[in-house]
Amino acid sequence: MKKLLTAAVSAAVFLFMGISTAVAQDDAAEEPDWTPVETFTCNYLDGKGPADLAKVVDAWNEWWDDKGMTSYFAATITPYYFGELKFDVGWIGGWADGAAMGTSLDTWTTEGTGMNAKFFEVIECGSHSSFASINVREAQSNDDDGDDTFILNFSNCSIEEGKTFEEYMAAQNEWNDYADEIGIVGGTWVMFPTAGEANDDYDFKLVTSAPDHTTVGTNWDLFAEGHYRKSNALFNDLLDCDSTRVYSAHIERNMQVEED
Repeated sequence: MKKLLTAAVSAAVFLFMGISTAVAQDDAAEEPDWTPVETFTCNYLDGKGPADLAKVVDAWNEWWDDKGMTSYFAATITPYYFGELKFDVGWIGGWADGAAMGTSLDTWTTEGTGMNAKFFEVIECGSHSSFASINVREAQSNDDDGDDTFILNFSNCSIEEGKTFEEYMAAQNEWNDYADEIGIVGGTWVMFPTAGEANDDYDFKLVTSAPDHTTVGTNWDLFAEGHYRKSNALFNDLLDCDSTRVYSAHIERNMQVEED
């Protein structure tokens, strides 16, 4: 069923970038920046909870610090609005590039067995998937409290038959200018499944973020004033998206970015 793109209502932190048959790039077009991403969906073992996971994450951060890993970002996510496929906690992580991904995975699989086992004393994970992702609207944050929490929204979307990803990108760019003009705060990413997805009957995940629910509410009011009509006009004939899932997120590891 076609949905109003309320996922375009959001905002804020760092996220990631994508790949699929939906992306039919013109040979002369400039390639977008791709970023590799991984996700886990997990449940707590009996008697375990967030405090137990936090202790393991602290040890995991120290472990990676000792290894000199600076090019990986990670956040845990907790379902807030969700459907029947609920999990207790999710993990979303991204590398600076494919080289960083390959190096860290080799290190993890050859040297991280003991550290990995500590996670599975607290959680069991039903999925581990990889994605490629493109940032299609730069995030703007209006949150300076520095508490490392934010809101994430996910929808599974497909390009309508007869339409192209380039047409979607043109509409997205027009929306970005419009949203900037009226004050809607929010970054947007598309994440294309590359491995591990059991249900990949979609082209990409549409992901947006917000620093807090207050920002989500402010954006909601702007849509309710009638600005949803612009979103509908741009996207309804281009995308078929399912219902948005909303998650509370907490940054667990920041990527170190070298300044020029």
